[in-house]
Amino acid sequence: MMVYDVLFKRGENEGKGIWMKCGIVLQKPNGKMSLKLDTVPVGGDFDGWMVISERRQNNSEQDNVPEIPQGQDVPF
Repeated sequence: MMVYDVLFKRGENEGKGIWMKCGIVLQKPNGKMSLKLDTVPVGGDFDGWMVISERRQNNSEQDNVPEIPQGQDVPF
């Protein structure tokens, strides 16, 4: 199963984007995708666009994504 991060750009600092993680997208081996949002951005910084990006693992943030047997739905 592939896991992607859902991000939105809050602004910029010294020419680099400031990104906030809003949730994840799970892609099953059959190609179907499921979206889980942890937060929905609102306010002046949010223009309605989010980015789905390949997950970059680092030592400070590792989500526990359960393995879902093929043929079963994601329990949301």
